[in-house]
Amino acid sequence: MRMASASIALTASIAALMLLPVDPVAAAEEDFTVAVIPDTQGYTMTGGNPAIFDQQAQWLVDQADDLDLRFAIHVGDLVESWPNVNHWNRASTSMAILDAAGIPSSVLPGNHDLDITTGASSTYDTYFPPSRYSGASWNSATVRYGGYLGQNQFGPDGIDRKNKDNYALLDVGGLELLILNLEFESPAYSLAWAQRVIDAHPDRRVILATHGFITTSGNRSNTVIRTDTVPKSANDVWNELVYRNCNIFMVVNGHWHDGDLGEARRTDPNACGQPVHQILSDYQDRANGGDGGVRYYTFHPSTDTIEAYTYSPFLQQMENDASSRFTLSYDMHSPPGGEPVVLLPGGSSWSWRYESGAWPVGWNGETFDDTSWSEGTAPLGRGSTGIVTVIDKPAPTSNRPLSMLFRHRIDVGDAAELVDAKVVTRADDGVVVHVNGVEVGRSNMPAGTVGPGTYATAAPRTSAATATPTEFSVPPGLLHDGVNTIAASTHLNYRATTDASFELVLVGTRVGETEPAAPATPTLTADSTHDEVALAWQPGDATPVESWILTRDGDTVATLPGATTATTDDDVSPATTYTYGLTAVGSTGLASTEATVEVTTDPTPSEPVPVVLLENGSQWRWQYRSGPWPTGWTTPTFDDPGWNTGRALFGFGATGIITVVDVPPPTSNRPLSAQFRHTFTVGDADALSGITLTTRADDGIVVYVNGVEIARRNMPSGTLSAGSYATAAPRTAVAPQVTVAIPSSALRDGANTVAASVHLNYRATRDMTFDARIDALAPPG
Repeated sequence: MRMASASIALTASIAALMLLPVDPVAAAEEDFTVAVIPDTQGYTMTGGNPAIFDQQAQWLVDQADDLDLRFAIHVGDLVESWPNVNHWNRASTSMAILDAAGIPSSVLPGNHDLDITTGASSTYDTYFPPSRYSGASWNSATVRYGGYLGQNQFGPDGIDRKNKDNYALLDVGGLELLILNLEFESPAYSLAWAQRVIDAHPDRRVILATHGFITTSGNRSNTVIRTDTVPKSANDVWNELVYRNCNIFMVVNGHWHDGDLGEARRTDPNACGQPVHQILSDYQDRANGGDGGVRYYTFHPSTDTIEAYTYSPFLQQMENDASSRFTLSYDMHSPPGGEPVVLLPGGSSWSWRYESGAWPVGWNGETFDDTSWSEGTAPLGRGSTGIVTVIDKPAPTSNRPLSMLFRHRIDVGDAAELVDAKVVTRADDGVVVHVNGVEVGRSNMPAGTVGPGTYATAAPRTSAATATPTEFSVPPGLLHDGVNTIAASTHLNYRATTDASFELVLVGTRVGETEPAAPATPTLTADSTHDEVALAWQPGDATPVESWILTRDGDTVATLPGATTATTDDDVSPATTYTYGLTAVGSTGLASTEATVEVTTDPTPSEPVPVVLLENGSQWRWQYRSGPWPTGWTTPTFDDPGWNTGRALFGFGATGIITVVDVPPPTSNRPLSAQFRHTFTVGDADALSGITLTTRADDGIVVYVNGVEIARRNMPSGTLSAGSYATAAPRTAVAPQVTVAIPSSALRDGANTVAASVHLNYRATRDMTFDARIDALAPPG
């Protein structure tokens, strides 16, 4: 079964990412632990001590019951040298201790695990492929390997990174977790895939694991070392992924180390004002490759706390300093009384205006026409990392207006059910926010009337404004059913300020209660060819779908994520009738009635099939003599019985020559060109497509089909003759392959003639060769 998810309807990164409510009773019943295994290259390297890595894994197995260990995350640099299979054997053997004990785990590549000049790692792919995890014994209803970048699970991925970017799903302690593992210096393709994974699981809390994020000083790194792609620094990952997704609550990493310094942590608010804990643990600079240090986190849902511990099985001792043993606060329950919702996510598109002069009358109201304004995606502004839409004026800075205006419309349903609505924005430099024409808050701005020339009262850098977002409460009743308008003006503290930015999120709590409902029966359609069935569907109503169960002739063939709306089944036979069934499973576990569709595959292929019109090694008529070319020698009507006959490969001086084309010494006797002709038959020329001719330029060549030139290489322009010299003299072994398209109009039903003239660059050249092949696509059947 090959699954190709249709595009996910969510269009913004924070939409629907606030956490769904959990049962506080269930949450209070179960503490659990997630372990982090930091850089192990010091154990697996040549001269290292793999027994310490074994001790780490075995200790986790031995303590699994006491800790209620539910998952182990390796944060990269499994090995010291990615090409060294001995290193990988040791890493694989140690991690297999967890596998054998049924301990769920994940891995990701660090900078030592892949070639940072190509992004490849055949050894990582061999020892830690997706199949190692998708087929692991620990997969169950409560924990399972989710997938990888390259699986095309949530739409086309565009690249196959095997298991270098992957995720797992864990249900424990009343929480639904998504463990998201990203490769070192995650490029744009990695972040785009990660966003698709998060969008497909909007109700899950996310632990992001990556190799390098915060450094030993607690700063997010801005340095990059990969050269195979455009890598993303830690700050890029924060701005483009973590900050915008309100359900990422924790980031764990290794990589950074400085002697005994290998631990750090920091906590910053995301776009929804919720804390994100970012934690480094890496012990590789210590004795024995790290003394076997393991970090683990015990979650206590009943107290909304996470306890961090660090233990060395090798030394058999706990570390109790403040960097190794600490407590994090994290709200594992929904706000009382309702479900949090994101009404306007970060990264949304805004209408904006940045002009001198008076503001348009009523610019912040609901009825104002902003269709003439520019549009752009947030964050908007200039002068800082993470800006998506740049807004500025040409130098000098005295040209800059003091204020920018922004507008966005949102559609709200059942507004009466919304409480505790609030705006989360940046004060950079100053900001005033309006909802439906009413000011709801201002920051870094003077009191009184604000206009286009009003200066901000402070000049924070964008980084500071992002780290400490400003919140304004929306008065009850201000939002209404239907279209609502959010408008804001941002103001500079001085025209030459180095940066300015704008981003805004609107969140609230929905208090309306409804009885759990099963999803309605979906609409299922099918289309087929001879070797695959394409299935597409739409949910029957707005009830959230957690997953889809797909059957074929009564047997389950796939369980697909709720965001999926299409898949392709290629495990089918021609001329066969199949009955497919589809059931929607809601977040409450209730299932819809099964939708069914019957489809019969085609008896014959519907795609064009490849055909060869002219094989390599075919028989040709040829001549190699001095004097002018015979008149019309390239045309189908030319009479060539007097020419020689032979089989390709033609030429001299090269390995593999079948028919030698040369004259007796001295080389000064050699003609400059040899001519070749071959006739082939076409039944229906108009039905052919994708017609190509492949040959080589050794030294130069001109090719004709039915008397019309279709290609020349290493030859001068203009009229050619038997005495024309080639313009280059490549050796046969390196002669460039020439592939050209032949228009279908060049062929005719019946006999067709291909003719070629091969030219020398100089008479004493050491080798010359000729062969040709013509391929095409023909209708099936």
